[in-house]
Amino acid sequence: MSKLLVNLFMLNAKAVVNAYTWTTLPFYTIVQQPWRRLRIAKSFGIIDTKDKYGRMVYSRPCQAKIEHPLLNHYTLNDIEPILDRNRKAVGLREVISEQLQTDENGQPIKIDGKEWKLTKLSDQYKWFTVGEVLERVDALARGFKKMGIEKGTKTIIYADNSFEWLCTSLALTRLNATTVTLLSILNEAGVQYGANQCEAPFLVTSEELLPRIARLSDKFQHIRNVIYIRNRLVEKDNPKTASLIETLRSRSIDVDTYDEVMERGSKLTPIEYVNPDPNDVSLIMYTSGTTGDPKGVMLTHFQIGSSLQNMLRLQEEMKIPLTDTIYAGYLPMAHIYGYLLNLGCFFSDCSLALCSPMTMLDSSPAHEKGQIGDFNLIKPQFLSTVPLVLERIMKEIYRKLESRTPISAPIFTYLMDYKIRWQQRGYDTPITNRLACKKINDQFGGNLELMIVGSAPLSERTQAFIQAALNIRLIQGYGLTETAISSTSMMTHDLNYGECGVPLHSVKYYLKNWEDGGYSVTDKPNPRGEIVLGGDTIANGYYKMPEETDESFKVDEDGTRWFETGDIGEVLPNGTLKIIDRKKDLTKLANGEFVSLGKIEAGLRSVYLVENVCVCTDPYQNHVTALVSPNRKSLAELAQQLSKQHMTVEQLCNDPDVIKHTMDSFKEAAIRLKFSKKEIPQRITLVSEEWTQDNNLLTAAFKLKRKQVNDFYRPQIKAMFSADGA
Repeated sequence: MSKLLVNLFMLNAKAVVNAYTWTTLPFYTIVQQPWRRLRIAKSFGIIDTKDKYGRMVYSRPCQAKIEHPLLNHYTLNDIEPILDRNRKAVGLREVISEQLQTDENGQPIKIDGKEWKLTKLSDQYKWFTVGEVLERVDALARGFKKMGIEKGTKTIIYADNSFEWLCTSLALTRLNATTVTLLSILNEAGVQYGANQCEAPFLVTSEELLPRIARLSDKFQHIRNVIYIRNRLVEKDNPKTASLIETLRSRSIDVDTYDEVMERGSKLTPIEYVNPDPNDVSLIMYTSGTTGDPKGVMLTHFQIGSSLQNMLRLQEEMKIPLTDTIYAGYLPMAHIYGYLLNLGCFFSDCSLALCSPMTMLDSSPAHEKGQIGDFNLIKPQFLSTVPLVLERIMKEIYRKLESRTPISAPIFTYLMDYKIRWQQRGYDTPITNRLACKKINDQFGGNLELMIVGSAPLSERTQAFIQAALNIRLIQGYGLTETAISSTSMMTHDLNYGECGVPLHSVKYYLKNWEDGGYSVTDKPNPRGEIVLGGDTIANGYYKMPEETDESFKVDEDGTRWFETGDIGEVLPNGTLKIIDRKKDLTKLANGEFVSLGKIEAGLRSVYLVENVCVCTDPYQNHVTALVSPNRKSLAELAQQLSKQHMTVEQLCNDPDVIKHTMDSFKEAAIRLKFSKKEIPQRITLVSEEWTQDNNLLTAAFKLKRKQVNDFYRPQIKAMFSADGA
């Protein structure tokens, strides 16, 4: 179908929809009463108070009277007696078989830094009650204590998410030991740095990661015992594992399996647990190291407990039911976002279903043919996610639409824009929901009602589109590892996009002038500045990094701890917070104007051809350029459309037609996102390399390492700015 015919069809479709809309509007107005939603959406109860230092401090105590037994407890030992031991607590799918996928050279194919394996899973979830989990936790705690783990003993967990990961963390908390987390996809330099800096004598890992531990073992300065979680599919006397164990033992490192420790502990006398001091450090969580070595953020029992209580109050106030509700937990527990949400589920009335990004949907890459995805088995009511996942979902939706008919994508986009427009006016769109959204929600189990997104900037377009397409509430939160994640959150009745909502119960914040960036609390129409968060959830600081701690963490005369985030915020007229920039992402052009690299990149990542993008500047130029790492699947489909399927990835990246198509897509996205001229890249370069943790272009949390990318592609960047007419 030609573009002209598509445009004619769309004109007719819009005429029909508009006629229906204005004919039925009186009926929908009477039935849906949109003015009620609009009135509620303007009420957030935020308190702004000028303190004795002259700062305007924003806070919001919980608006509902909440009575919940968890609100007075801060540690597992304190909470354990009041937990319902018969509640269905944690579920998992058992792995039946795995097959490693390799490329034409026999090298393992990696997706998001992990080896791609076709996996056969059990067709049902196996569930454990609270009591069954605690039996394992207590046996593990006794086994750990026998090995010498006690109050204050630092123990590293370096493994992918698993039931064993959760039990290990809970067992360490039982003993008032200090849990140290390292992301499983952290590069070897980061693992070595974290292990040596924290001086932990114990390390818990997985059999899959033993090769890396063995390679690093002669560089570890303090590790003296490795406990590994066995791969259930590997034979008991696997010669490769036996060789790795021999290497570790030859370097005076004892090795035990997780099962051996738990088995020994099950035969020991029960421990009389002592409640830790709430101010004891419970967790040292290493960040992904965006700008250098990872930092170990120190969080106490009180700070973690306060964060969990904030989330509980928010859930109760927004009337999100937890009883008989399943939460899909797939975010890494070595990240504060995944760690606290999984703990919160276990300590509350919710059921935690452990999932994997590689198997969560029917279309996920690790499934054997015909296998059902995790979400369609558990049918979750709510889940948490990150912008990267939402961007991929959005691209996958359009990829499927464009493979159908020429009108599928345009009509769907029109319907979503129609729905977004009317939702912001307080209306619902039931016919669009049934015709266009139900099938997409069914891919997530069919019961999904709420999605919480955080950990990185999310473009307004992506938020609006995903919320409309899945017919759910998508709320954005804001927080950092240094603030135990839960700092602000949108409310479910907020009809806007791109905001981070209101401060949670024990959190407050103020804005601080940033003169170099041109942001001030006196800006009109709204105050702007660096966000400084304060309250009960602010971490003690960075482990063994006093200068960095003093630079970012402050304590005022009243004893309130504050953290200077480096993020630039704007307080909107309704009192909600919006993140508009990040200090390190703001760059000045030659003409003195500032551009936000992070904002541009977040928008351009929504283009289906883009896997990742890095916006580049030059101090002597008035415009920006961009390096683009293309999505391999989308690039192959474009090659097919252009009859260039015989070309290699490198050839396609240098092909003028492919570059023009990508540039046109960027311009369309820029118009949709309302970018100014200075924010639109004037030249782009497509690069054939995938950006990964292995080549040090992404952090372990998949965030861009801007300096490393700029160094790696310095000749290409120079060429873009040197080109005639650039």
